[in-house]
Amino acid sequence: MNMNTQWIIVTDLDGTLINHHDYSVECAISFINELKQKNIPVIFNTSKTFNESVELQKKLNIDEPFIVENGSCIYYPKSAYKNPPVNSIDKDTHWAQIIGKQQSDIRSLLNKIDIDKSNYKLLSECSISEAVELTGLNNTQAALAIEREFSEPLVWLSSDKDFIHFKKTIEELNFNILQGGRFQHILGNCDKGIATQKLIKSYSKRNKIIRTIILGDSANDAAMMDIADISIIVNSPSNSQLENLVKADYKTTKEAPQGWVDGIQNALLNINNT
Repeated sequence: MNMNTQWIIVTDLDGTLINHHDYSVECAISFINELKQKNIPVIFNTSKTFNESVELQKKLNIDEPFIVENGSCIYYPKSAYKNPPVNSIDKDTHWAQIIGKQQSDIRSLLNKIDIDKSNYKLLSECSISEAVELTGLNNTQAALAIEREFSEPLVWLSSDKDFIHFKKTIEELNFNILQGGRFQHILGNCDKGIATQKLIKSYSKRNKIIRTIILGDSANDAAMMDIADISIIVNSPSNSQLENLVKADYKTTKEAPQGWVDGIQNALLNINNT
């Protein structure tokens, strides 16, 4: 591996690092520790919220910047970033660099457009028991998932034809709607790729050539995988749309978290052999 090159791993969470069905991640923990010893940071780029991401970082002993709500905001830990990044605000232990829209802006949008609200169910309007049923999370995890800052996940309840009209209306008003593993996500005019490019600049200041291994499993991961040096699709039930959008360098045979480990190990082996 070239000593002038800094490899970083940018990864989706649900269905990619975390198993789609049971949310397991345990078998990746020792490998993440190995990556840390090799100075290869693991960067979350997820549809999850700030609180969900912080909880998982604690579990995995990761203290790196991370991207939440499909590219809507980058959070930088103050432990590593003493000075605030450009256009960031103070959020307790982190600096928050907002790229998208506030949830209140998205709510205003939904109230303005002429779309029957019976066509969809917003995650933020679910009770904890409803969120548990939709996601398979436990009560504590579901409560964290409901607390959105920059996006509105929803389940579409009407026809495909009605959804196409809904999506077009959203996009004409300069917002974005992305397909995740379980939900459609309404957010500002941003995506995981835009946020990844901004975050890479913070690593570029360390006088290294930055190269990325980027992993995903769903359509909302396409934008970040398009800019990867090495892109990996982790096998999951959400792969079909992503495979139509991205020609990845690898696709794993196993699902997360073992598929995540296998994909990165394969990529690093090829890097070391070139």
